Amino acid sequence: MKILFLNHNQERFGTYWRCFYLGKYLSQRGFKITLICASGRNFDLLIRKKKINRNFTLLTLPRIKYHQYFTGQILRLFLTLPLIFLIDYDLIHAFTVAQPQIALPALTAKYLRRKKLIIDWDDLWGGGFAEEHSGPVTKVLTFFERWTPKHADRVTYVSEFLGEEIKKLGLNQKANKITNGANLDEVKIIDQKRAQQKLGLEEKTKYLVSVGNTYFSLALKTLFQALAKIKQKEMVKLLMVGLVEITPEVRKTYNQVEKKVVFTGSVPFQKVLVYLSAADVLVLPMAENPIEKARFPIRLGDYLASGKPIVSNAVGEVKFYLEKNQAGLVSPVNAVDELTNNLVKLLTNQRLAAQFGKRGRQLAEKELSWMKVAVKLEKVYQSVS
Repeated sequence: MKILFLNHNQERFGTYWRCFYLGKYLSQRGFKITLICASGRNFDLLIRKKKINRNFTLLTLPRIKYHQYFTGQILRLFLTLPLIFLIDYDLIHAFTVAQPQIALPALTAKYLRRKKLIIDWDDLWGGGFAEEHSGPVTKVLTFFERWTPKHADRVTYVSEFLGEEIKKLGLNQKANKITNGANLDEVKIIDQKRAQQKLGLEEKTKYLVSVGNTYFSLALKTLFQALAKIKQKEMVKLLMVGLVEITPEVRKTYNQVEKKVVFTGSVPFQKVLVYLSAADVLVLPMAENPIEKARFPIRLGDYLASGKPIVSNAVGEVKFYLEKNQAGLVSPVNAVDELTNNLVKLLTNQRLAAQFGKRGRQLAEKELSWMKVAVKLEKVYQSVS
């Protein structure tokens, strides 16, 4: 079966990873996958074709970043429409149809090319990300998010929160929950001391590691407050791997722990693995809002696959999976003291930390590996083919 994936993100960011890993493991099962997304470059005027493997092709469209939220979306819409007619596929799977440059080509494929349409919902836009834009843009994103799925043959979604939104639209009978997964094949952990040496870290320091590019101000504030409260003989430092913005709301709290925080900036995936290996505890800070409740962070899968202990002031899917499987220590989202206590527990008790890390890896292997997730999606495709 030939599947066309449509995604609005640039390479190596956000929902791109959901598409990439689903495509990778479906292609290993014999599906022919073509993924269309935006270029990962800030300025790129070309359409580029890359072979991920013999069954998986990536097409990147031009991207011209002239504002945080505007990178040539209209141009990509008009480039995607003819590709809908030129590419050979049996079924189209559209990710993030809140974006018109995804929704309109998806509907074109269904009604003009008569292709089966599956729509994926993995982030909240109406009442969520759409609110970060101006009035007309907010309305457009919300409209397409809620209207386009009504035209789908099947809907896939990533969280129970979004499942409830689908019920409100009356679409639950044709919806399937497809979570994000754990990258078991690529997350290879090396010896902790060796990893710390490779990174030039201090031998007698304990290291908390947080990986990611997307944080809410309240999540960072809570994390920094907890870090400030940690009192023990050994120095504790927080390594933040990825692009992190310290907003004015967080600045005062951050200033209290500035000497304990290291920002690595964006690093290649192989180096991310070295940071995971160097960690004593992995931290996943979250905030109390609908966006956080609706999402399934890609980083959770990497954390679980690493076999390292996890601490989170979790909501939504993160809270559910960590608590259900005792795969991490979870605190209420704004409970700074409890978050602090959980961090100290795992920093000071290696046996307990190892137990949580082992259970996390078991969860990844038994339920959340990308291959198992891909097999679930394969059944969805079979149901409409």
